Amino acid sequence: MNKIYTYYTVFILMIALLVSSCVSDDGSFPEDPGNEITSTPAIVTILNDLNAKGDTFSEDQLCFRFQYPLTLGYNTDSNIRIDSYQGLLDVISGQSSNFNITGIQFPVEIIYNGNTTTNVIGNEAALFEVIRECQLTTFRDIFNKLFKQCFKFDYPVILKNGNKEETTIDGDEGFIRFLSAQGENYQPDFTFPVNILVAPNFEANRISTYYEFYQILNSCVGCPDIRFDIVPLQDNIYQFTPNFEIGNGYELSFKVNEEVIPDVIIDGNVFTRQFSPGTYEVCIKAITPDCLEGKSVCKEIIVEPICPDLLFDFVQQPGSLSYNFTADFVGIDDISYDWVIDNEVIESDGGANGDNMFTFDFTPGTHKACIKAETPSCPNGIELCRDIIVCPELSFTSMQQGVTSIYDFAANFPGKEDISYQWLINDNIQEEDGGAVNGDNEFTFNFTPGDYEVCIVTEIEGCTDGVRFCMSINIP
Repeated sequence: MNKIYTYYTVFILMIALLVSSCVSDDGSFPEDPGNEITSTPAIVTILNDLNAKGDTFSEDQLCFRFQYPLTLGYNTDSNIRIDSYQGLLDVISGQSSNFNITGIQFPVEIIYNGNTTTNVIGNEAALFEVIRECQLTTFRDIFNKLFKQCFKFDYPVILKNGNKEETTIDGDEGFIRFLSAQGENYQPDFTFPVNILVAPNFEANRISTYYEFYQILNSCVGCPDIRFDIVPLQDNIYQFTPNFEIGNGYELSFKVNEEVIPDVIIDGNVFTRQFSPGTYEVCIKAITPDCLEGKSVCKEIIVEPICPDLLFDFVQQPGSLSYNFTADFVGIDDISYDWVIDNEVIESDGGANGDNMFTFDFTPGTHKACIKAETPSCPNGIELCRDIIVCPELSFTSMQQGVTSIYDFAANFPGKEDISYQWLINDNIQEEDGGAVNGDNEFTFNFTPGDYEVCIVTEIEGCTDGVRFCMSINIP
């Protein structure tokens, strides 16, 4: 028993001598620290950040610097007083899994870079505020990034909430719920030891301090920084290309609105697809040896309709109210479309078997002629319309009854059944006639000797020509 005690005493003395040699003259082990050491991941976070910056990073480059001396606590329940920045660096480099910093003695004083004002930091929460103000990566930040990528918990684990009340967590779902309930500023407050499974083989590790936790986090590669580019091609075809280095063992997959795209479609890690108009969420997922559950990044694309540029022309057949229409536009052999007159579909045309020609007999007046198409890339349809003003070409014939002064007149123009018109003699209205009033399109008049101008006239909106036709009659 005495030998065991002697070995234990020698072991403790060796550790003390080792740490004393690490801190040189800039640190010492106080016999009475005066105040209690507060165990906090905040000081471990700061020391981890300083260790990452390296020995060449000067104190003047820091966001803040401590006012020395300060007292730090080890996981062995021993304390050390630090008297300078170099002493702090020596302590950082002298840590190991069995001997590492876990806490700090409050209050401490700091001075922000570029300032001369001393700030008193009295507790753990205030020290975390300094970390956030200096934009240091907190334990929660790196934990959130790497959880389930580089390590998993071997449940159960015990966490303390903001009131330092312990809660036993039995699974990932409960763990995530607990973190969410504590708020975004909460730092995971573990009751050590904690059993974790470390990737890639998820080997069991038992850790007792945040320093050991950081050792695992710092050596973790984790998931790659996934990015991808979107290049629109013609006809609503989009190309999606990963924009990060793809290493050996990487497995990539794409999703479009939760539809997983089979790997066979991904050619050379480039995904190409034609979309119908709409809004889509496109995601790329990468599974790597250091990211076994995978990581996804998503982007939203809004695909606008691509509608054909429709085009047609028309010409009136001489001496009639018939019009010939001809359609001609890019892609006319690949799509079907409709000829529409005054909002009524008259004929379907286009495609491989269409003649792209259309003839229609109009009535006098204003009409709207359209071609209308609907395609997969233009699901809401597109139409091109032209207003057509159809003006009649009035005319009539006259015939004298024998040797009398009685003349018979007969209207003989296309569309006479569809319009109303008037018979006039010397600009005096004699009779209303035409289809609208069930007219017979004939007019008889008994003249007295003299010169006369006999006319038929009508009113068609938009027409200035062809709405008056006259004939001169001389009665001896």
